[in-house]
Amino acid sequence: MAIMSKTSKSFQLENGVSVEFVPQENRYFGDYHRLQIDVIAKIPLDSGSLPADLIEVAEKYSGSIKYEKTLERMGVASNQLDIATQSMIDGFMQTVGCYLANKSFAEHLLRKTLTTRAHRNRFSR
Repeated sequence: MAIMSKTSKSFQLENGVSVEFVPQENRYFGDYHRLQIDVIAKIPLDSGSLPADLIEVAEKYSGSIKYEKTLERMGVASNQLDIATQSMIDGFMQTVGCYLANKSFAEHLLRKTLTTRAHRNRFSR
């Protein structure tokens, strides 16, 4: 099954976060498609606004950190692909956009990354 990539859409939030939506689709049965949208947010890291315990960690990310998410919807008819794509993007921005736009999102994402990494290291020994 061939996966077709469509034109991506991008948004720039007031806090400097850039969000890109890359839709992909593949026909899996008759006129029905699996619609997948890869969301890639690039969050700038400003060491001046981060707590002291995160400054050294932030330097390892070369000025920004990525947040990635995959949205998926099955059973989308061909004539509904554009509408479903826009609906998924709008829904994401309504529910997650406010978190991405928050000034402290970079700090929260860095802390989560550290926690996840520490958790993985603990079990990989």
